[in-house]
Amino acid sequence: MTEKMNTLCVLLALATLTVMAGAHGIARASEEGKEESVSWQKAFAEKAASSLNDVAGFAETRWRQFSDAMGFHTPRHIAAYRGYATRDAVYVQGRLLANRPYGGPQDDDHWWDNLKATYERWESDEIPNARMRLEYLDQTKNVVTDDEGYYSAEFALHERYPESDFVTAKHALEERVLTGSHHISVLDEEAEFLLISDVDDTIIHTGITNLLVAAQLTFLNNAKTRKPLAGAGSLYQSLARGHQGHAVNPVIYLSNSSWNMYDLLRDFIDLNDLPRGPLLLRDIGREADSDNHKTETLSNLFRRYEHLPVVLIGDSGQHDAAYYSSIAAKYPDRVKAIYIRDIDPAENSEYDVKIDAIIHRNEQNGVPFVRVQSSVQIAEHAVNIGLLPEGALASIEEDTKKDKARETVAEKAE
Repeated sequence: MTEKMNTLCVLLALATLTVMAGAHGIARASEEGKEESVSWQKAFAEKAASSLNDVAGFAETRWRQFSDAMGFHTPRHIAAYRGYATRDAVYVQGRLLANRPYGGPQDDDHWWDNLKATYERWESDEIPNARMRLEYLDQTKNVVTDDEGYYSAEFALHERYPESDFVTAKHALEERVLTGSHHISVLDEEAEFLLISDVDDTIIHTGITNLLVAAQLTFLNNAKTRKPLAGAGSLYQSLARGHQGHAVNPVIYLSNSSWNMYDLLRDFIDLNDLPRGPLLLRDIGREADSDNHKTETLSNLFRRYEHLPVVLIGDSGQHDAAYYSSIAAKYPDRVKAIYIRDIDPAENSEYDVKIDAIIHRNEQNGVPFVRVQSSVQIAEHAVNIGLLPEGALASIEEDTKKDKARETVAEKAE
């Protein structure tokens, strides 16, 4: 069964690559010009992702029925996602699975290893309606996984040991107890602001303006071979330190990517020296409307970190500008700055027109709202408004040059 499933994974992924490559060729042949080509590619990618999710849901139901009948559907792994703490509470989320996820990128991984790993991420066998015991110091929560295997819990921040940074998750089996540890991003008392950042095309290069490159990056690469946006690591580390250069500002990564991508994105953050923080991803089986995920999560974060100002970073390829504009209109005194990365900085595209219109409508809120083409531009603006010390700019400029020198998948393909 394992060999057949592995073969199926390769065939499905290769078929997807073929379709995406064909779409790329059609888009390039468009007579309407590059802007329509980019828009068409993005629309196709979103439609393809939705269709693949429908197919995956149907296959998942059939596989669960079969595995239950054969006794395969046994809990084997707790995916304990990174959590976070505010001034008075601790929040965690995780997932109970019948299979362990991919073990992380290796130095000698080939494209077929990455392709297999991509399949394994999406072929997750979740355990619904299972009892979980969560322990945070002297507090205990008993919860039940939902129909996708997810669980979540909220604890009161411990007054005597607020620096405690782990929540233990347990699931009892007949022979043993499965255990997982949620690392908690503890809030520093001297934090100056909360940084909320998108992921795709904000810290990690996806190549969405070239669909074939996007497919290569998605299916054939891993956390070690994926490239960050130039200077992102240095910029985010500087923002985490803040203007004083020592306070640890909390960093939260908010993305519409599926929780199935968690291990790749977590490893990417760690390997590229970005500040460690929780990844708040999407259950695409339930949250079909991606707008709800980001808008609701943003509202929750603003409420939970009610004492902190917020810096927001996103990109022009998605709806980040609209999400951020909406939250800024609701909390104009809380938002220190909004930065939107231009996904096609060499072109004056339809994305730019839309973003600039949103920025113009947002002017009355008095919130600094900037479309930028580089990490250096973000740093320069952040220095000017007091988010960063002037001395941080030189190191960000230097690291940006080094990152640009790293060869990308797109450059290798040319």
